[in-house]
Amino acid sequence: MPEVSIIMPTYNRADTIGRAIDSVRRQTFQDWELIIVDDGSTDGTASLVEGLDPRVRLIRQENAGCYVARNNGLRNSRGRYLTFIDSDDEWLPYFLEITLAFLKWSPEDQFVMTEFLEDWGVGSRVRHDIYEISNKFPRMARTVGSQLVELPPGESDNYLRVYDTSEPLGDWGRNIAVRAGYSDAALYRGHIFEYLRFRHLGWLPITILTRKALDTIGLFPENYRTAADYRFLGLLYRNFRANMISLPGAIKHNKAVGGRDLAEAHLATGVNEYRYAVHRLPLFDELFWNERKTDPEIKRIRGLYQYYAGRTALEHGKRKEALVHLREASDAVPGLWQARWLGLFVRIIPSIRIASGLYCFNLYLRYVVGRITSEGLGPIDLTRLAVRKLFSGVRRLKARAKQ
Repeated sequence: MPEVSIIMPTYNRADTIGRAIDSVRRQTFQDWELIIVDDGSTDGTASLVEGLDPRVRLIRQENAGCYVARNNGLRNSRGRYLTFIDSDDEWLPYFLEITLAFLKWSPEDQFVMTEFLEDWGVGSRVRHDIYEISNKFPRMARTVGSQLVELPPGESDNYLRVYDTSEPLGDWGRNIAVRAGYSDAALYRGHIFEYLRFRHLGWLPITILTRKALDTIGLFPENYRTAADYRFLGLLYRNFRANMISLPGAIKHNKAVGGRDLAEAHLATGVNEYRYAVHRLPLFDELFWNERKTDPEIKRIRGLYQYYAGRTALEHGKRKEALVHLREASDAVPGLWQARWLGLFVRIIPSIRIASGLYCFNLYLRYVVGRITSEGLGPIDLTRLAVRKLFSGVRRLKARAKQ
């Protein structure tokens, strides 16, 4: 009986799964089983797994989506604790050791998380949650007139916009953090469910939970192909106190090994971004909107998610859907002039191909200007960037044509 079961769903990840598996095998804590559920891959992913390690179990299924695969893995798991890793991402070596040390030290708690690094393949890595909490959460809160993420008086620690308390790591984790190079890591605790209204908070591959927690919140809904992580974490946060160790436990990669584009797009970006935006709406409704339709703040936040869905619909050439989402956004957030102007833009331009192309070109210009401003890119760098974006755009058009 392994101490922890690790669930890894995969689909056409021959270009990245080796990196992910190696990161599990390099863990400083070794009492684990890795259950890889191959969701009908056609690129030989499964052949890279068979016979690799006696602790690695491969389950094959017909293509049914990430959440069917995760549930399949969970039903076949044997460990006392449960966690997840995606086949295109990477754990840092001490992740299991420090999180399991916490859960054994504090057995009344049902889950713990760490920070994580996001690697876009274009330079430095970003500590995801502290960046979101410090920048994007307050910006969204200001847009909807919320005071929820204001810092407590006299505090400068941005994690405390969300968490209730901060304390140094005890004997259970201090030496592990020092070995990992993060002697300043702290333990943050609190009930964080309400903050999930603003954006994603936390991430499944840096979350480890007990069997009791899974029994309480249940499996993933299988009628979604994307975004259901949001619901899973929401139910976890709603039912239990959150614990977060402020050192990165994993790297979320947006590129394959060597900086190459992923052969299969992420479930929430690229060709899948509109589907993600649409699927997140009913999940937000389940967690926040359905029981709070008289709450003006929740209504405005829902309007911002409609605006996001409208923008991605336009980017993907979906005229009718863009107009519906943008109208919903305008009604929910009267001061959101961007939604009104964008809706007018879509109605005026006679061709959705032209409207989508102009909008994407505008996004590209804003991206380039931002990179020039923040990084001082020169002509050679800009040429490389333009070529990369061109090929990325061609791949996106080919993928869109297959849908």
